[in-house]
Amino acid sequence: MIHFAISDASGKNVAVEYINGEMCVTQTKVMTNFYLTEGEKYGIGSKQSHTRYDILTSLLEEKENIGQNGMRDALSSVSKKNFGEFMSTEWSAVFDKTNLTVTYYHRENYEKGYRIEL
Repeated sequence: MIHFAISDASGKNVAVEYINGEMCVTQTKVMTNFYLTEGEKYGIGSKQSHTRYDILTSLLEEKENIGQNGMRDALSSVSKKNFGEFMSTEWSAVFDKTNLTVTYYHRENYEKGYRIEL
């Protein structure tokens, strides 16, 4: 599975996925580890990745502007360690579209973020 989350300052958020060598773009604010593109692979992924997606989507519907720390905490709350997974969440990213930065968190260490200026 190869997919990318892309977001811009206008508020547009998409998932870019490659299916059978074709690039597919789906509008979404949240992406976990399953396919979002409608069609033959839609939804393929683990059950907990769907649960994680649902939790984050609900959170953003309740409060769209949760801020950098709120998003970090939300990602921490749905990391694999909370689901009894034998593997950790490899990485998470929080985008600040106003200041054009992204904070990258590695292997569920949400105490230490790596800030990248875009």
